[in-house]
Amino acid sequence: MDVKSAFNNVDKTILGQRMEVLGLEADLIRWTMSFMSDRRVKLVLDGETGEDYPVDTGVPQGSLAAPILFVTYLSGIFDAVERTAPGISGLSFVDDIGWLPEGKGEEEVAAKLSEAAAAAMEWGKNNGVAFDQGKTEAAIFWRKRKGTEAKAKVIVGEEEVAFNKDATRWLGVWLDSQLTLKEHHTTRLKSGRNAMTRLRRLTGRMGLSPANCRRIMTACVQSIAMFGAELWWKGGNAQGTTGRAEELQLLVNQQARAVTGAFRTTNLGALSMESGLRPAANQLENRQWRFGLRLLSLPQGERTRDIVGAGTKIGKRLGAALCYSWTETEKTILPEEPELLEAALIQEERKEAKKEAEKERPGLVMFTDGSRQEEGAAGYAVAWKDGHTWKGIKTHMGYNQEAFDAECTALARALETVARRSPLPDHVTIFTDAQAAIRRMASDEPGPEQKHALEARRHIAALRRAAPGIAIEIRWCPAHEGVDGNEKADEWAKLAAGEPDTPGVEGWTYSDRLEERVTPLPRSLANIKREIAEKKWAEARKWAGGRTSKKKYKMLKSQKPDGTVAGSAKRLASRFYQLKMGHCLTGEYLHWSKSRSMPRCWWCRCPKQTRDHLLKRCPRWKEEQKVLWQKVEEETGRGRERWKAHELFAEGGQCSQAILDSLASTDVGKTVPPVAKDRDGGSEVSEGELRERAELEDEKRTEELGAEDETGAGEGTPLFLLTPSFMASVE
Repeated sequence: MDVKSAFNNVDKTILGQRMEVLGLEADLIRWTMSFMSDRRVKLVLDGETGEDYPVDTGVPQGSLAAPILFVTYLSGIFDAVERTAPGISGLSFVDDIGWLPEGKGEEEVAAKLSEAAAAAMEWGKNNGVAFDQGKTEAAIFWRKRKGTEAKAKVIVGEEEVAFNKDATRWLGVWLDSQLTLKEHHTTRLKSGRNAMTRLRRLTGRMGLSPANCRRIMTACVQSIAMFGAELWWKGGNAQGTTGRAEELQLLVNQQARAVTGAFRTTNLGALSMESGLRPAANQLENRQWRFGLRLLSLPQGERTRDIVGAGTKIGKRLGAALCYSWTETEKTILPEEPELLEAALIQEERKEAKKEAEKERPGLVMFTDGSRQEEGAAGYAVAWKDGHTWKGIKTHMGYNQEAFDAECTALARALETVARRSPLPDHVTIFTDAQAAIRRMASDEPGPEQKHALEARRHIAALRRAAPGIAIEIRWCPAHEGVDGNEKADEWAKLAAGEPDTPGVEGWTYSDRLEERVTPLPRSLANIKREIAEKKWAEARKWAGGRTSKKKYKMLKSQKPDGTVAGSAKRLASRFYQLKMGHCLTGEYLHWSKSRSMPRCWWCRCPKQTRDHLLKRCPRWKEEQKVLWQKVEEETGRGRERWKAHELFAEGGQCSQAILDSLASTDVGKTVPPVAKDRDGGSEVSEGELRERAELEDEKRTEELGAEDETGAGEGTPLFLLTPSFMASVE
């Protein structure tokens, strides 16, 4: 059911009464009444301003308070309907309301929905709310055989609403009667393909750099095509989802070719690594893991949080992926009353921050730090000076926490330590080198490390009660800049993390006897997030490595694409990628693709024109090769004879820049034999010139046809620009 003219019909008197029922503060209710009183509206049309008129109802759209006030106004309908129609539960998103019953048959479900609709309309009549019956829909979900139609109808007012035969759209998700989400996948995939088609101009040879193309593909194509996929994805070998993943993989392949300018014959593993677009199955897994993490981040009491680890298929899958079944996880809450952090949070420029950390300060000065070792152990330290001696706290936190968790815990522990001192100092300054921890302290909202943000507030409140005039500052100081306190805290934090058995280190100790082990801390949300991020890239590299030959292509050491190449001009970067992946305009490749009868070099008549030949031995580019290898040797200490082409392309850094400079000064990977003739006849035509002509012809054709319809864009339209005739069998 859709609320008609939702924001415009809010009655302030009824809203005030509803706020009283909810037990909101009188000051907030009075502010709301004032906010909605004495308002006037005027119309401006073509520069002409009309008279203003008083407005007695509605909340002003565009105001941040408007959605909150409307939801508060509408909240009474759920109690009324659920009380009148037992077995009904309500679900809403702003002005879209859904009623969810359960029944043994369609007649029972239809009767319950009719009762709920009658109760909703009665409540609306008494509270000035109307429903748009033209937008009212009914859907039924059952385990019956596909194709079975529900004949029962739902009575809404004076009309009868039949159950939808096709999938029903709810908040962007298409729900079919068996909840297979097949129609949803098909619809989203089509929208993704259409978006890909509309973006082809931006990603062509004359378009954006590969790095920007990748950002566009991620934001404008993948986000559309994979929206809601975490709901239907069941794993790589599950029946019903493998085919969908393969369809999405075809789209990802098209995106990767658009990013890199690679040919259609290019190896998919190499294409995935160079474009930075992970395989579809890997992305689907990652989306589902992140979905599970979002659920775990919800406050306690939220029913959707219980999905993770539940007995359902998706609950079991999420629980196994997040290791939820065998370890407790960090929990968050929704505070009843927002708690203010009555301390100054100060983050200055590096130079000023260092100066502040080094100077003499009044009162108590403390330094905190957190550390996480490569093997996963975490710890924190709090350090302060007592005369000329450093004192402090060193605590080991176990193996399921992150440096961020340790930093936040250290801040809360420092405040707790101050609160226990007697007498209390007049001024307290706490330095930390973690800006993320300071930002976390500023908010008490649910999320990672909310617990210690709330603890910090309680300790500060206790300090304020005991010493109302105390000054409390939490400051950032740069790490590893020679600040004594920061260096001491860093040393102790690493000691606490890596050597828990050292005298003076608190926390969890482990022995060979299972019964002596202390239960570890709940696994932090930040720890789960890090594992998800590491797993996605590791699995993507594994997928790519299983599809490439080490003799022809070598992956970069880094997880991400080479930024030097990705940030360069698309024309030049495309040649680089083509040469690196081996599918490029060389005699060897054109002979393999049956575009030429022989693989010999068209510049020096060498029997076989390969990447190594063009970069190291072809006499046509002797001077350019000399410059290239001089730069490479200066950078790596290795001469040309110690390099193979595929290894050089994988070196990255300055070597990539040297190759780009060399390609810019030559026609390697750019010029092809005079198979195609230009209009003057006889002259050699480069691959780039042919593609430019194709682009101009395509632009002219598009202008003649006009803009495509928004809903049908991309149907039958070639995804890539026209291909030169001599490359038709290749691309």
